[in-house]
Amino acid sequence: MALGKHWKRALGSLALFAALSTSAAFAQETLKLGAAVSLTGPFSREGQLLRDGYDLWKDSVNAQGGLKVGGKTYKVDIVYYDDESKAQTSARLTERLITEDKVAFLFGPYSSGIATATAAISERYKVLSLAPMATANSLYSRGYKYIFTPSPMADSGLFPLLELAAGFSPKPTKIAIVGPDDLFPNVTGEGAAKRAAQLGLTVAYAGKYPKTAAELSSVATQLKAADPDVVLATGYAQDTILLLKSMQELRVQPKMIGLAMSVGVEDFRTALGAGAEGIMGVDYWVPTLTYKDPVFGDSAGFAKAFEAKYKKAPTYHAASGAAAGVVLQLALQKANSLDADAVRAAMLSMEGTTFYGPYKFADNGVNTRATLNASQILGGVPKVIFPSEVRQLPPAYPRAAGK
Repeated sequence: MALGKHWKRALGSLALFAALSTSAAFAQETLKLGAAVSLTGPFSREGQLLRDGYDLWKDSVNAQGGLKVGGKTYKVDIVYYDDESKAQTSARLTERLITEDKVAFLFGPYSSGIATATAAISERYKVLSLAPMATANSLYSRGYKYIFTPSPMADSGLFPLLELAAGFSPKPTKIAIVGPDDLFPNVTGEGAAKRAAQLGLTVAYAGKYPKTAAELSSVATQLKAADPDVVLATGYAQDTILLLKSMQELRVQPKMIGLAMSVGVEDFRTALGAGAEGIMGVDYWVPTLTYKDPVFGDSAGFAKAFEAKYKKAPTYHAASGAAAGVVLQLALQKANSLDADAVRAAMLSMEGTTFYGPYKFADNGVNTRATLNASQILGGVPKVIFPSEVRQLPPAYPRAAGK
Protein backbone atom coordinates (compact mmCIF):
# COMPACT_ATOMS: atom_id res chain seq x y z
CA MET A 1 0.00 0.00 0.00
CA ALA A 2 2.80 2.41 0.96
CA LEU A 3 4.68 1.60 -2.22
CA GLY A 4 1.57 2.29 -4.28
CA LYS A 5 1.19 5.71 -2.69
CA HIS A 6 4.87 6.41 -3.36
CA TRP A 7 4.50 5.64 -7.06
CA LYS A 8 1.33 7.68 -7.27
CA ARG A 9 3.17 10.66 -5.81
CA ALA A 10 6.10 10.10 -8.19
CA LEU A 11 3.82 9.81 -11.21
CA GLY A 12 1.96 12.91 -10.10
CA SER A 13 5.21 14.84 -9.81
CA LEU A 14 6.29 13.65 -13.25
CA ALA A 15 2.97 14.69 -14.71
CA LEU A 16 3.27 18.13 -13.11
CA PHE A 17 6.85 18.50 -14.37
CA ALA A 18 5.78 17.52 -17.88
CA ALA A 19 2.92 20.00 -17.81
CA LEU A 20 5.17 22.79 -16.63
CA SER A 21 7.81 21.89 -19.20
CA THR A 22 5.23 21.88 -21.98
CA SER A 23 3.86 25.21 -20.78
CA ALA A 24 7.36 26.71 -20.72
CA ALA A 25 8.10 25.40 -24.19
CA PHE A 26 5.06 27.17 -25.59
CA ALA A 27 5.25 30.27 -23.40
CA GLN A 28 5.79 33.49 -25.33
CA GLU A 29 8.51 35.91 -24.48
CA THR A 30 7.95 39.60 -25.15
CA LEU A 31 9.73 41.58 -27.86
CA LYS A 32 9.66 45.15 -26.64
CA LEU A 33 9.70 47.92 -29.24
CA GLY A 34 9.57 51.67 -28.67
CA ALA A 35 8.24 54.78 -30.37
CA ALA A 36 8.27 58.47 -29.47
CA VAL A 37 5.54 60.01 -31.64
CA SER A 38 3.59 63.26 -31.76
CA LEU A 39 0.32 62.78 -29.87
CA THR A 40 0.01 66.49 -29.04
CA GLY A 41 1.28 69.63 -30.76
CA PRO A 42 1.14 70.61 -34.46
CA PHE A 43 1.94 67.09 -35.72
CA SER A 44 -0.60 65.34 -33.50
CA ARG A 45 -2.99 64.43 -36.34
CA GLU A 46 -0.28 62.68 -38.32
CA GLY A 47 1.46 61.25 -35.24
CA GLN A 48 -1.70 59.58 -33.98
CA LEU A 49 -2.33 58.05 -37.41
CA LEU A 50 1.24 56.75 -37.51
CA ARG A 51 0.79 55.19 -34.06
CA ASP A 52 -2.44 53.56 -35.27
CA GLY A 53 -0.47 51.82 -38.01
CA TYR A 54 2.21 50.60 -35.62
CA ASP A 55 -0.46 49.25 -33.29
CA LEU A 56 -2.43 47.50 -36.02
CA TRP A 57 0.68 45.63 -37.13
CA LYS A 58 1.43 44.66 -33.52
CA ASP A 59 -2.11 43.40 -32.93
CA SER A 60 -2.17 41.49 -36.23
CA VAL A 61 1.14 39.75 -35.50
CA ASN A 62 0.08 38.82 -31.98
CA ALA A 63 -3.25 37.51 -33.27
CA GLN A 64 -1.32 35.28 -35.68
CA GLY A 65 0.65 33.73 -32.83
CA GLY A 66 3.51 36.21 -32.45
CA LEU A 67 6.96 36.44 -34.00
CA LYS A 68 9.09 33.32 -34.31
CA VAL A 69 12.78 34.24 -34.11
CA GLY A 70 15.77 32.15 -33.07
CA GLY A 71 13.67 29.20 -31.92
CA LYS A 72 11.48 31.35 -29.69
CA THR A 73 8.04 32.86 -30.11
CA TYR A 74 7.65 36.49 -29.11
CA LYS A 75 4.61 38.55 -28.28
CA VAL A 76 5.13 42.10 -29.58
CA ASP A 77 4.74 45.07 -27.25
CA ILE A 78 5.29 48.74 -28.12
CA VAL A 79 6.16 51.37 -25.53
CA TYR A 80 4.93 54.82 -26.57
CA TYR A 81 5.82 58.34 -25.45
CA ASP A 82 4.38 61.64 -26.66
CA ASP A 83 7.15 63.83 -28.07
CA GLU A 84 4.78 66.85 -28.18
CA SER A 85 5.92 67.51 -31.78
CA LYS A 86 9.31 68.68 -30.47
CA ALA A 87 12.61 67.35 -31.79
CA GLN A 88 14.60 67.57 -28.57
CA THR A 89 11.79 66.01 -26.56
CA SER A 90 11.68 63.14 -29.04
CA ALA A 91 15.46 62.68 -28.80
CA ARG A 92 15.29 62.58 -25.00
CA LEU A 93 12.43 60.08 -25.04
CA THR A 94 14.20 57.93 -27.62
CA GLU A 95 17.20 57.70 -25.32
CA ARG A 96 14.86 56.79 -22.46
CA LEU A 97 13.31 54.02 -24.54
CA ILE A 98 16.77 52.58 -25.20
CA THR A 99 18.46 53.02 -21.82
CA GLU A 100 15.56 52.66 -19.37
CA ASP A 101 12.84 50.71 -21.17
CA LYS A 102 15.41 48.49 -22.90
CA VAL A 103 13.54 48.28 -26.18
CA ALA A 104 15.07 46.03 -28.83
CA PHE A 105 14.08 48.13 -31.86
CA LEU A 106 12.54 51.52 -32.55
CA PHE A 107 9.76 52.89 -34.69
CA GLY A 108 10.43 56.44 -35.79
CA PRO A 109 8.58 59.70 -35.09
CA TYR A 110 6.49 61.78 -37.45
CA SER A 111 8.44 64.35 -39.53
CA SER A 112 11.95 64.44 -40.85
CA GLY A 113 12.92 67.34 -38.62
CA ILE A 114 12.15 65.36 -35.48
CA ALA A 115 13.69 62.18 -36.89
CA THR A 116 16.93 64.03 -37.56
CA ALA A 117 17.28 64.40 -33.79
CA THR A 118 16.18 60.87 -32.90
CA ALA A 119 18.30 59.17 -35.57
CA ALA A 120 21.46 60.47 -33.91
CA ILE A 121 20.37 58.74 -30.69
CA SER A 122 19.53 55.39 -32.27
CA GLU A 123 22.82 55.54 -34.17
CA ARG A 124 24.80 56.20 -31.01
CA TYR A 125 23.33 53.14 -29.30
CA LYS A 126 23.20 51.02 -32.49
CA VAL A 127 19.49 50.36 -32.16
CA LEU A 128 17.75 49.72 -35.47
CA SER A 129 14.98 52.21 -36.26
CA LEU A 130 12.21 52.05 -38.88
CA ALA A 131 11.13 55.60 -39.74
CA PRO A 132 8.35 55.48 -42.35
CA MET A 133 7.35 59.14 -41.98
CA ALA A 134 10.86 60.61 -42.05
CA THR A 135 11.87 60.95 -45.69
CA ALA A 136 14.09 64.03 -46.06
CA ASN A 137 17.01 63.10 -48.31
CA SER A 138 19.53 64.75 -45.99
CA LEU A 139 18.67 62.35 -43.17
CA TYR A 140 19.91 59.44 -45.28
CA SER A 141 23.10 61.15 -46.45
CA ARG A 142 24.78 61.27 -43.03
CA GLY A 143 26.27 57.80 -43.11
CA TYR A 144 23.83 56.40 -40.55
CA LYS A 145 23.53 52.61 -40.57
CA TYR A 146 20.61 51.99 -38.22
CA ILE A 147 17.73 53.92 -39.80
CA PHE A 148 15.51 52.62 -42.61
CA THR A 149 12.38 53.96 -44.30
CA PRO A 150 9.98 52.06 -46.57
CA SER A 151 8.69 55.36 -48.01
CA PRO A 152 9.91 57.41 -51.00
CA MET A 153 12.28 60.33 -50.56
CA ALA A 154 10.93 63.82 -49.92
CA ASP A 155 12.43 65.44 -53.01
CA SER A 156 10.07 63.39 -55.19
CA GLY A 157 7.05 64.14 -53.01
CA LEU A 158 5.15 66.26 -55.55
CA PHE A 159 6.22 64.47 -58.72
CA PRO A 160 2.88 62.70 -59.37
CA LEU A 161 0.98 66.01 -59.27
CA LEU A 162 3.49 67.71 -61.54
CA GLU A 163 3.30 64.86 -64.03
CA LEU A 164 -0.50 65.09 -63.95
CA ALA A 165 -0.37 68.86 -64.49
CA ALA A 166 2.03 68.54 -67.42
CA GLY A 167 -0.40 66.17 -69.12
CA PHE A 168 -3.51 68.35 -68.83
CA SER A 169 -4.94 70.13 -71.85
CA PRO A 170 -4.62 73.03 -71.94
CA LYS A 171 -1.35 72.62 -70.10
CA PRO A 172 -0.97 74.95 -67.10
CA THR A 173 1.91 77.37 -67.44
CA LYS A 174 2.51 78.93 -64.02
CA ILE A 175 3.18 77.00 -60.81
CA ALA A 176 3.33 78.27 -57.22
CA ILE A 177 5.10 76.26 -54.53
CA VAL A 178 4.50 77.25 -50.91
CA GLY A 179 4.96 75.75 -47.45
CA PRO A 180 6.42 76.07 -43.96
CA ASP A 181 10.13 76.61 -43.45
CA ASP A 182 10.93 73.12 -42.18
CA LEU A 183 13.10 70.25 -43.34
CA PHE A 184 10.62 68.04 -45.21
CA PRO A 185 8.66 70.89 -46.85
CA ASN A 186 11.88 72.58 -47.97
CA VAL A 187 13.26 69.43 -49.58
CA THR A 188 9.91 68.68 -51.21
CA GLY A 189 9.60 72.21 -52.57
CA GLU A 190 13.13 72.25 -53.96
CA GLY A 191 12.58 68.89 -55.66
CA ALA A 192 9.27 70.10 -57.11
CA ALA A 193 10.86 73.25 -58.57
CA LYS A 194 13.51 71.19 -60.37
CA ARG A 195 10.96 68.70 -61.67
CA ALA A 196 8.65 71.50 -62.86
CA ALA A 197 11.46 72.98 -64.95
CA GLN A 198 12.12 69.56 -66.50
CA LEU A 199 8.43 69.33 -67.45
CA GLY A 200 8.35 72.80 -68.99
CA LEU A 201 6.35 74.39 -66.16
CA THR A 202 7.33 77.85 -64.88
CA VAL A 203 7.57 78.41 -61.14
CA ALA A 204 5.98 81.87 -60.81
CA TYR A 205 6.08 81.90 -57.01
CA ALA A 206 8.10 80.02 -54.39
CA GLY A 207 7.39 81.03 -50.81
CA LYS A 208 7.99 79.91 -47.24
CA TYR A 209 6.31 80.87 -44.00
CA PRO A 210 7.27 80.17 -40.36
CA LYS A 211 6.24 76.66 -39.37
CA THR A 212 4.53 78.08 -36.28
CA ALA A 213 2.63 80.76 -38.22
CA ALA A 214 -0.85 81.46 -36.85
CA GLU A 215 -1.93 83.70 -39.75
CA LEU A 216 -1.28 83.25 -43.47
CA SER A 217 -3.40 85.90 -45.19
CA SER A 218 -0.24 87.68 -46.36
CA VAL A 219 0.91 84.49 -48.08
CA ALA A 220 -2.49 84.11 -49.72
CA THR A 221 -2.23 87.74 -50.91
CA GLN A 222 1.13 86.98 -52.52
CA LEU A 223 -0.33 83.92 -54.21
CA LYS A 224 -3.21 85.98 -55.58
CA ALA A 225 -0.76 88.49 -57.04
CA ALA A 226 1.28 85.71 -58.70
CA ASP A 227 -1.94 84.35 -60.28
CA PRO A 228 -0.67 80.77 -60.78
CA ASP A 229 -2.55 78.03 -62.61
CA VAL A 230 -1.38 75.50 -60.02
CA VAL A 231 -0.67 75.93 -56.29
CA LEU A 232 1.37 73.16 -54.68
CA ALA A 233 1.51 73.19 -50.87
CA THR A 234 4.27 71.34 -49.04
CA GLY A 235 3.00 71.79 -45.48
CA TYR A 236 1.52 69.62 -42.74
CA ALA A 237 -2.19 69.29 -41.98
CA GLN A 238 -2.50 72.11 -39.46
CA ASP A 239 -0.72 74.85 -41.40
CA THR A 240 -2.19 73.71 -44.73
CA ILE A 241 -5.71 74.11 -43.35
CA LEU A 242 -4.77 77.65 -42.34
CA LEU A 243 -3.30 78.41 -45.76
CA LEU A 244 -6.28 77.07 -47.71
CA LYS A 245 -8.77 78.93 -45.52
CA SER A 246 -6.86 82.15 -46.19
CA MET A 247 -6.93 81.40 -49.91
CA GLN A 248 -10.71 80.84 -49.73
CA GLU A 249 -11.26 84.13 -47.94
CA LEU A 250 -9.24 86.04 -50.55
CA ARG A 251 -10.75 84.04 -53.42
CA VAL A 252 -7.43 82.69 -54.66
CA GLN A 253 -8.76 80.20 -57.21
CA PRO A 254 -6.09 78.37 -59.20
CA LYS A 255 -7.10 75.68 -61.66
CA MET A 256 -5.38 73.06 -59.47
CA ILE A 257 -4.43 72.81 -55.81
CA GLY A 258 -2.10 69.97 -54.87
CA LEU A 259 -0.74 68.94 -51.49
CA ALA A 260 2.36 67.00 -50.54
CA MET A 261 0.38 65.49 -47.65
CA SER A 262 -2.91 65.79 -45.71
CA VAL A 263 -5.47 65.01 -48.42
CA GLY A 264 -6.29 61.66 -46.80
CA VAL A 265 -6.67 63.04 -43.26
CA GLU A 266 -10.37 63.08 -42.36
CA ASP A 267 -10.39 66.11 -40.07
CA PHE A 268 -8.43 68.03 -42.71
CA ARG A 269 -11.41 67.57 -45.04
CA THR A 270 -13.85 68.33 -42.24
CA ALA A 271 -12.07 71.56 -41.38
CA LEU A 272 -12.35 72.82 -44.97
CA GLY A 273 -15.85 71.52 -45.67
CA ALA A 274 -16.95 72.11 -49.25
CA GLY A 275 -13.69 73.99 -49.82
CA ALA A 276 -11.83 70.68 -49.86
CA GLU A 277 -13.60 69.51 -53.01
CA GLY A 278 -11.28 69.02 -55.96
CA ILE A 279 -8.04 69.32 -53.97
CA MET A 280 -5.39 66.82 -55.02
CA GLY A 281 -2.73 65.26 -52.87
CA VAL A 282 0.15 62.82 -53.00
CA ASP A 283 -0.21 59.52 -51.17
CA TYR A 284 2.52 57.06 -50.25
CA TRP A 285 -0.19 54.41 -50.24
CA VAL A 286 -3.69 54.02 -51.69
CA PRO A 287 -6.24 51.25 -51.02
CA THR A 288 -6.33 50.10 -54.65
CA LEU A 289 -2.76 48.74 -54.62
CA THR A 290 -2.51 44.97 -54.97
CA TYR A 291 0.97 44.24 -53.57
CA LYS A 292 1.07 41.23 -51.23
CA ASP A 293 2.53 40.45 -47.83
CA PRO A 294 2.11 37.68 -45.21
CA VAL A 295 0.46 39.86 -42.55
CA PHE A 296 -2.32 41.81 -44.26
CA GLY A 297 -2.54 40.04 -47.62
CA ASP A 298 -2.86 43.22 -49.69
CA SER A 299 -4.11 46.80 -49.41
CA ALA A 300 -7.73 45.71 -49.23
CA GLY A 301 -6.84 43.39 -46.36
CA PHE A 302 -5.03 46.16 -44.54
CA ALA A 303 -7.93 48.57 -45.05
CA LYS A 304 -10.41 46.00 -43.77
CA ALA A 305 -8.34 45.30 -40.66
CA PHE A 306 -7.84 49.02 -40.02
CA GLU A 307 -11.53 49.84 -40.37
CA ALA A 308 -12.48 46.96 -38.08
CA LYS A 309 -10.17 48.26 -35.35
CA TYR A 310 -10.55 52.03 -35.69
CA LYS A 311 -13.98 52.45 -37.35
CA LYS A 312 -12.57 54.76 -40.01
CA ALA A 313 -10.75 54.50 -43.32
CA PRO A 314 -6.94 54.33 -43.19
CA THR A 315 -4.56 56.96 -44.51
CA TYR A 316 -1.05 56.51 -45.87
CA HIS A 317 0.37 57.65 -42.52
CA ALA A 318 -1.14 54.61 -40.80
CA ALA A 319 -0.27 52.36 -43.74
CA SER A 320 3.37 53.43 -43.55
CA GLY A 321 3.51 52.55 -39.86
CA ALA A 322 2.05 49.10 -40.42
CA ALA A 323 4.39 48.54 -43.37
CA ALA A 324 7.39 49.43 -41.22
CA GLY A 325 6.28 46.68 -38.86
CA VAL A 326 5.98 44.16 -41.68
CA VAL A 327 9.46 45.01 -42.98
CA LEU A 328 10.95 44.63 -39.51
CA GLN A 329 9.14 41.33 -39.06
CA LEU A 330 10.46 39.95 -42.35
CA ALA A 331 14.01 41.02 -41.46
CA LEU A 332 13.80 39.46 -38.00
CA GLN A 333 12.60 36.19 -39.45
CA LYS A 334 15.26 36.18 -42.14
CA ALA A 335 18.03 37.01 -39.65
CA ASN A 336 16.59 34.49 -37.17
CA SER A 337 18.11 36.75 -34.54
CA LEU A 338 17.39 39.86 -32.48
CA ASP A 339 20.92 41.19 -32.97
CA ALA A 340 20.70 44.64 -34.58
CA ASP A 341 23.57 44.07 -37.00
CA ALA A 342 22.20 40.71 -38.10
CA VAL A 343 18.77 42.25 -38.67
CA ARG A 344 20.34 45.15 -40.56
CA ALA A 345 22.19 42.71 -42.82
CA ALA A 346 18.95 40.84 -43.44
CA MET A 347 17.18 44.10 -44.25
CA LEU A 348 19.80 44.98 -46.84
CA SER A 349 19.57 41.54 -48.45
CA MET A 350 15.79 41.52 -48.82
CA GLU A 351 13.74 42.39 -51.87
CA GLY A 352 10.00 41.98 -52.15
CA THR A 353 6.70 43.65 -51.34
CA THR A 354 4.45 44.56 -48.46
CA PHE A 355 0.85 45.67 -48.92
CA TYR A 356 2.37 49.19 -48.97
CA GLY A 357 4.47 48.55 -52.06
CA PRO A 358 7.78 47.12 -53.25
CA TYR A 359 10.99 47.41 -51.25
CA LYS A 360 14.72 47.01 -51.72
CA PHE A 361 16.97 48.91 -49.34
CA ALA A 362 20.21 50.68 -50.16
CA ASP A 363 23.03 50.77 -47.62
CA ASN A 364 21.86 54.19 -46.40
CA GLY A 365 18.41 52.82 -45.48
CA VAL A 366 16.53 54.25 -48.47
CA ASN A 367 13.93 52.11 -50.21
CA THR A 368 15.04 52.30 -53.84
CA ARG A 369 11.77 50.79 -55.12
CA ALA A 370 9.31 53.01 -53.24
CA THR A 371 6.35 54.31 -55.24
CA LEU A 372 4.05 57.36 -55.07
CA ASN A 373 0.37 57.77 -55.84
CA ALA A 374 -2.10 60.65 -55.95
CA SER A 375 -5.72 61.17 -54.92
CA GLN A 376 -8.30 63.91 -55.38
CA ILE A 377 -11.21 64.82 -53.11
CA LEU A 378 -14.24 64.08 -55.25
CA GLY A 379 -17.71 63.96 -53.77
CA GLY A 380 -16.20 64.75 -50.39
CA VAL A 381 -13.87 61.74 -50.24
CA PRO A 382 -10.38 61.07 -51.65
CA LYS A 383 -10.36 58.98 -54.81
CA VAL A 384 -7.22 57.57 -56.44
CA ILE A 385 -6.36 59.40 -59.67
CA PHE A 386 -2.73 58.36 -60.29
CA PRO A 387 -1.16 56.19 -61.58
CA SER A 388 -3.73 55.13 -64.15
CA GLU A 389 -3.43 51.40 -63.40
CA VAL A 390 -4.79 51.83 -59.86
CA ARG A 391 -6.97 54.90 -60.25
CA GLN A 392 -10.60 54.93 -59.19
CA LEU A 393 -11.59 58.04 -61.16
CA PRO A 394 -9.93 60.30 -63.73
CA PRO A 395 -8.71 63.63 -62.33
CA ALA A 396 -11.09 66.60 -62.44
CA TYR A 397 -9.32 69.59 -64.00
CA PRO A 398 -9.68 72.50 -63.86
CA ARG A 399 -10.97 72.67 -60.31
CA ALA A 400 -14.44 74.22 -60.16
CA ALA A 401 -14.36 77.95 -59.42
CA GLY A 402 -15.66 78.97 -56.02
CA LYS A 403 -14.44 75.85 -54.23
